[in-house]
Amino acid sequence: MDPLASYTFHVWLGTLEFGFSRVSGLSRETETTIYQEGGVNDRVHVLRGPVRNPGALHMERGAYAGEYFPFYLAGERLSPPMRIEVRSPEGLWPTGKFYTVTGLVVKKWEAGELDAQQNTLLIDKFDLQYEFLYVTVQ
Repeated sequence: MDPLASYTFHVWLGTLEFGFSRVSGLSRETETTIYQEGGVNDRVHVLRGPVRNPGALHMERGAYAGEYFPFYLAGERLSPPMRIEVRSPEGLWPTGKFYTVTGLVVKKWEAGELDAQQNTLLIDKFDLQYEFLYVTVQ
């Protein structure tokens, strides 16, 4: 098996495809409780707790003019779920690794720095909260 390239991915919101240069915050975590059973001194029990949610996604992309883009709607719930497909290094086909997030709410949108003395791209930054993350491998 080859390791997956992290730089080739596509972001889908329903049937709409969007390009992002960076996505971070894909994670799941569970709480645990350590239980020491009475009379048993050689081990402890680790009990699984609930999965900690919600998660927070941080996304960045270059700003475009004249394009419908629902991520500008801070405070709005986005539906349907968002799917992130990891692609082959050539970017031609999905590798079989998909991240699907549900219950998305746009928490924050921030425009990058406007600086007339630099020749750089204008970057939009988005923070989204999500209720659940599914990881699918095909």
